[in-house]
Amino acid sequence: MILQASQLRGWPKERAELYGKPHLGARYTGKRSYELLQDRCCVCGRRAQSCHHVAHRSWGLEFELVTPNGTWSLRSPLFALCGSGTTGCHNQFHGGAGLRAEWRWRSKVYEEAWWTGQLLEVYEPHHPALYEYGYWAITDGDGNEMIREGK
Repeated sequence: MILQASQLRGWPKERAELYGKPHLGARYTGKRSYELLQDRCCVCGRRAQSCHHVAHRSWGLEFELVTPNGTWSLRSPLFALCGSGTTGCHNQFHGGAGLRAEWRWRSKVYEEAWWTGQLLEVYEPHHPALYEYGYWAITDGDGNEMIREGK
């Protein structure tokens, strides 16, 4: 599938792909507030202490996707993790850069349905039913898949 630059508003597809997908053990409660929904880290199972924004906060908390079926304001998914930005699994996504989250579509048909807005017409951003169409792959620094969430 070929995406038009206007759809992504100048963003790389790999970055835009991180917005609007389901959360793991957390959710937004307001414009800039969020909460943990589970007490265990989605990576290691230790006590969850923080919410991690999958898309770097410096990129912005929202991304506007323009599709043939409408314009959608998408937010960064949240993960429930142990530690903080400098400790535990949360650190592995930040300072240690040992972990990386990537959304993977189960088929090209589903990926195209997302980018055309067809899935967003049916499901709100972050809806858990999106796991029917894709999943989070958490990889280590060498690119080895460690965890699949939303199988």
